[in-house]
Amino acid sequence: MDMQQTIPIRNRIIGILVKRARLRAGKSQQACAEFLGCSPAAFRQFEQGRQGFSLPQLEALAHLFGVPPASLWDDGYPQPEEPTGERMPLAQMMLLRRKILAVQFRQCRQAAGLTQRELSRLLGCSERMISEYERGNRDIPLAHLEIVAERCGKTLDEFLDEETIPLSPAEQDRRILERLNELPPDVRDFVLNPTNALYLRIAKLISSLKADSLRQIAETLLDITY
Repeated sequence: MDMQQTIPIRNRIIGILVKRARLRAGKSQQACAEFLGCSPAAFRQFEQGRQGFSLPQLEALAHLFGVPPASLWDDGYPQPEEPTGERMPLAQMMLLRRKILAVQFRQCRQAAGLTQRELSRLLGCSERMISEYERGNRDIPLAHLEIVAERCGKTLDEFLDEETIPLSPAEQDRRILERLNELPPDVRDFVLNPTNALYLRIAKLISSLKADSLRQIAETLLDITY
């Protein structure tokens, strides 16, 4: 299947996942359109897969729905039991994210050794459209971003920006569990034991000390020992 067929199918899948999350969160199309700063008709086009959502739009919707961003493009991603969300100022955040992604998009294209013309042929759009993406004048549909990311060996997770758009509670919990699972079993058991909270606080304080202070503590301990 070539890109001309793949991209519309991908947009349709993403639209279905967004609709599923929207309904679970009890949000209307009107509310989502207002949140993204677009018309209800435009949002319906996105949700029906006739237009492609951009990554910043999906990040914003994930925060609104209270779900992990990846759940809006990955059908196999686990869903939280009780999605929650709250409104947040969006206009400046969306503009900033578009500009950041424009730079990342251009860097990926260049890393893949593609000209704007070659990329436009790959994505089935005009060369001018690619130029608009890279100037930050136009949102980049997620399907286009996925293809370019794959060409330069990146994943979508590397494009997420948790500083500009606060992570939903569900995504925060998922990342905490993920970090815990990366720890050696004995260290993980120690961290999860409530009785070790004091030792963890001490370790945290020590980690914030400068080298000179640590050296003085070590010397004091040696004096006491010997």
